[in-house]
Amino acid sequence: SLRLPSPFSGHTLTMGKKAEREEAAEKAAAKKAEKEARKAAAKARKEARKSAKAASDEPAMSFEESNEANWSTEEQAKLDQALAEVPSTLERKERWRAIADVVGTRSMKECAVRYKEVKDNLLRRRQAEEEAKRADQAQVSEAASQAYEKALADALADAAMADEDAAFFGHEGKGGGVSRADGGAAADRLADAGVVATFAAAGKVHRNAKDISVGNLTVSFHGSPVLEGTDLQLNWGNRYGLIGRNGSGKSTLMRVIGSRAIPIPETIDIFHLTTEYPPTEQTALEAVMSVDAEREKVEQEIDQLNELMVAAADGSGEDGSGDAMDDVDQLTERINALYERLEELDAATAEARATAILRGLGFSRERQAMMTKDFSGGWRMRVALARALFIQPELLLLDEPTNHLDMEAVVWLEDYLSKWNKMLFMVCHSQDFLNNVCTHIVHLDQHFKKLTYYRGNYDQFVETRTEVMTEKMKRYEAEQADIKAMKEYVARFGHGTAKLARQGKSKEKLLNKKLASGLTEKPVEEKTMSFKFPEPGHLPPPVLQVNSLTFGYPGCPDLYTDVDFGLDLDSRVALVGPNGAGKSTLVKVINGELVPRSGVVRPHSHLKMSKFTQHFEDVLDLTKTPLNWIMDLYPDLTRDDARKWLGRYGTSGGPQMQVMSQLSEGQKAKVVFAKMAKENAHLLLLDEPTNALDMEMIDSLAQALNSFTGGVVLVSHDMRLISQVAKEIWIVDKGLSKFHGDISAFKMDLRRQMALEDEKASASKKAEKAAKAAAAAATTKPTKPSGSISVVVPRRAAQSTPAGPDPRPPPNAAAQAAQTPPPPPPPAPMPAAAGGGGFGGGGGGRYVPPHMRQAAASEPEGGDAW
Repeated sequence: SLRLPSPFSGHTLTMGKKAEREEAAEKAAAKKAEKEARKAAAKARKEARKSAKAASDEPAMSFEESNEANWSTEEQAKLDQALAEVPSTLERKERWRAIADVVGTRSMKECAVRYKEVKDNLLRRRQAEEEAKRADQAQVSEAASQAYEKALADALADAAMADEDAAFFGHEGKGGGVSRADGGAAADRLADAGVVATFAAAGKVHRNAKDISVGNLTVSFHGSPVLEGTDLQLNWGNRYGLIGRNGSGKSTLMRVIGSRAIPIPETIDIFHLTTEYPPTEQTALEAVMSVDAEREKVEQEIDQLNELMVAAADGSGEDGSGDAMDDVDQLTERINALYERLEELDAATAEARATAILRGLGFSRERQAMMTKDFSGGWRMRVALARALFIQPELLLLDEPTNHLDMEAVVWLEDYLSKWNKMLFMVCHSQDFLNNVCTHIVHLDQHFKKLTYYRGNYDQFVETRTEVMTEKMKRYEAEQADIKAMKEYVARFGHGTAKLARQGKSKEKLLNKKLASGLTEKPVEEKTMSFKFPEPGHLPPPVLQVNSLTFGYPGCPDLYTDVDFGLDLDSRVALVGPNGAGKSTLVKVINGELVPRSGVVRPHSHLKMSKFTQHFEDVLDLTKTPLNWIMDLYPDLTRDDARKWLGRYGTSGGPQMQVMSQLSEGQKAKVVFAKMAKENAHLLLLDEPTNALDMEMIDSLAQALNSFTGGVVLVSHDMRLISQVAKEIWIVDKGLSKFHGDISAFKMDLRRQMALEDEKASASKKAEKAAKAAAAAATTKPTKPSGSISVVVPRRAAQSTPAGPDPRPPPNAAAQAAQTPPPPPPPAPMPAAAGGGGFGGGGGGRYVPPHMRQAAASEPEGGDAW
């Protein structure tokens, strides 16, 4: 078969939110190019054969058989018969005499010469056929090469278009960038891509405004409305979580904000994290610190503002204008803010901040020194995220920031963003993450196409929304009851006696007035999906037994050594641990996709397993509709039965007949769940199933897993799903160990090891200690000081202080710190459990993240490792 290289080699694509699928897109494009090349080759071969046949009826090869002695057909047939009948065991001379006797008309010598001539003819025929075949292949290769060049040109054109799309958000190819006012050029490009935003005309905005306020905002995507007549309000210092159903338009709204298609003050810098950092020769640390372009832009703005301030000062001196003085004050305030921004980007402190951020996201010292071209897509996405946090823009836009992170990095990022003191606007499916980061929730209502704002985190949003919907429904029902009663009264008494007619008229006027004043819209609850996995039937335990398992990839150390465990139909296991530790690999070993180096995996002879992978789209044929795809998989299904089955798992109506390449990730995931349910498995293996799902679908999945009568092995960083489903937590990190506790205890253990103390708890402790110290000072007689005592902050606590955007301390912070004793140092980290036999050796100890272990191991005595 003809194998062609990928047309994307040497080119970086920016694919927005789905950058983690770039490798799959490259493979698909390469397959498409190869398919086109084969079609062109087959067509060229067919045309070449037709032309050769039209030119001559002879075979398309130059070959003529030699027959110098003019042997006839009859003589040749007798010779062939004699060669077959006369045994080769005879003496040579006797054998050829016997052959000549059979031929009758030729001598022994003539028969032998003819035999050699026939053999030479056969050899020359084969050589001629090979030459013709090679010529044909050369012609086919030329046609394939031409087709490949065309496919390559098309692929590069698509890549260029993707780069233009990435330009909406700033610096293409850098995982997003800081966008500034560009006169509407980015908004024009966004409109060319089919996204149009209209809004009410805004009044004059203060030069140093830090809030974003857009009225009567309407957004459409290729003509379909996403938002209609709503308001966008983002205030300085708030952290917003944008939530809504799959396909409601959350990412489209992020693009509108990131491209400045709406009125945003010029002084607000926006960083929209869109794609992974490109593979370059830079190390991870250098990539994060490479903010020279940002520093230059800040310096240019300072120079421009200085010139404006000089001009404004000259104007105020001539006419004493108050407006000119106001301009000077505004410019001075902005210049001071820019100088503070320059301090944040100062090269003297850049390395320490960049190192702290990378360390929090799971980069060991060795990984920080690796080039970005040596990282996978997920790790390069972490580099892009670290760069966004390092730059600290006024408005940070994050779309599903936890998708590429392991549990430890999620905990660190959650703590870091909870201290973000600028503006944060993010889309996230993790309820626990939203609860601990957000100060406000923005709900995109898919039915009314409106944005609704709620103060507080996600749990408070759910509680408040329930109360609002209940109150709104009561008000709606009361209004409808009043209207019905008025209409019935008018219809019954409006044409009676004069007195009743007057009362009817009065009621009718009151009714019209009520209708004109506006009525409460009937609240529409978003439909919640409920589905179940079929009962698989009973199997005696253990349904899967693993004994003395040792596994490692070729040329790499073992991931697990001498591991023993079993899985039953009532198993509910969550696998947690850092990226690259082998969680997905363990799932593949259980499923039989990988063979261990030693040990055995013994599944029950009747055990059926079904797997949901991170790259679940690979299971689907994206060129088909969900209905056709499921019917092709299961030919015994009728069309009506297939529609009902897909609808049971959330794919109903139009999406059933839509090509799957046009569906959202969440809709594709629902199709995969429908396939898994059809497999009627005893054991479900779920690898990051929540990445593409919205909140409601995650809750539905949790309910389905809880009601499932088979076993579940779950790999996820979604702590809420783990808390709802898992009965056991297994840590995969240089072996396999069981954590004795729930996911909340595991998270608190991580926070303690990473020295991430809750600010509220810390503040309350300090206040309590300060009060006790003040009370003790009031009741104790003053004594003459006998010397000075200096308090030394524990080195461990000092080194692990998180590098976040901390607020400035109050003026009396130093005095308060002097009166308050320092907090005790965190407990020393315990070594992680090695992959010994089964779950033994450290299963009940505190879990230590790998980058914390490396830091502790490499720390010199009496010094700071970082």
